[in-house]
Amino acid sequence: MRRRGVPLTPARTASDWRTRIDRFGSRAMAAVGDWIAPGPRPGPSEPRISALVALVALAGGVLPIMIMVVTWAAKPKPVHHDCPVAAHGRSGTVLADQPAQERYRPAGQCNSAGSENRIERTAVGRYRVTFGKLGQDGGVAEVTPVTADDRICTLTDWRPDGDDEQVEVACFDRSGAAADSGFSARYRYLRDGGGTAAYLRLGDPGRTSQTVEDAYGYNSAGGINSADREDVGSYVVYFGRQEQAAGGTVKVSAVGEAATVCGVERWFTYPEGNYLAVRVRCRDAAAQAVDSRFAVSFTVGADGGAYLRADRPSEAGYTATGDYQFNGAGRSNTVSRAAVGHYLVSLPGVLADGGNVQVTPYAGDAVCVVDPRDRNSAVRVVCRGPSGTPVDAQFLLAYWR
Repeated sequence: MRRRGVPLTPARTASDWRTRIDRFGSRAMAAVGDWIAPGPRPGPSEPRISALVALVALAGGVLPIMIMVVTWAAKPKPVHHDCPVAAHGRSGTVLADQPAQERYRPAGQCNSAGSENRIERTAVGRYRVTFGKLGQDGGVAEVTPVTADDRICTLTDWRPDGDDEQVEVACFDRSGAAADSGFSARYRYLRDGGGTAAYLRLGDPGRTSQTVEDAYGYNSAGGINSADREDVGSYVVYFGRQEQAAGGTVKVSAVGEAATVCGVERWFTYPEGNYLAVRVRCRDAAAQAVDSRFAVSFTVGADGGAYLRADRPSEAGYTATGDYQFNGAGRSNTVSRAAVGHYLVSLPGVLADGGNVQVTPYAGDAVCVVDPRDRNSAVRVVCRGPSGTPVDAQFLLAYWR
């Protein structure tokens, strides 16, 4: 019968625990030694078997952890490049080059907050890009397929999630079915002092006319951003007070759940109206006009980057000239036609690992992607017509370091 106030077993001191551990180690070593020793093995005994089982269990728990730690330490760290707008807003880029991977840290990425970007595959052709510590209500996102396949990628949404910014991407094949694809994505949130730039997100594609004054719009000149719908899938975007902007580049990304491609017909300044106008055309996977939400951005100059308007699709090779091309290293950008619909864009002094490429169809109904092969020496662009076969086409290309 147990007496009150008296423990069933006496409390063990540190010396007792050391003794027990020494005995366990001795038994385990003896069991292992007997097992591997030459000659007849001794018959099994309960203490030896218990010690051996405990040793194996310990090894089974510790070794996987050690292997995981070593593997994680040996993994290449993501390339963190300084984003050019870090002093005037927030910016992040990723190159999503593992389309079938469920979760990973892209090797090529940029984050103006010095944090890390991550990619998650939520379903076939659906991805969530998390830009660490860039969370902000508003800004603009951009996406371009990076693949050797015929793919279309859109933005479904972007929004803050705590301190982070999450950009949702959807990719499709030519039939409009969800399909895995690599892609490059970019997120920016600008404020005063970021150079000549403007952007907006068109929220209601069916309205005849609308003024966009929300966090998803920006205008470095302080003008009003607006848009008119001229016809099905045909829009004119107005960036107020940007009538003095010369050249520059434009990026348009379709926003929605369907396979839609939005491109640029042209853009021009209108001094009499004190605005810059961008004509946008949206089409479905079969190149039929369709109303769609979209994000459009306009930029002049790019610290350390480059852009051009490839407007001579049938020429074997040429040097881009005029205000619609820029090279941060002060050199000349060139375009070479390798085959029908296949182009090599050279950006000397600028192109490097970790940069972000965005491509937009220009003055046509082609779908253009960035082919990831040979990207260290030039940017390979492939444009395809509605049938999916390569066709000569014009396009806009921007490269951001």
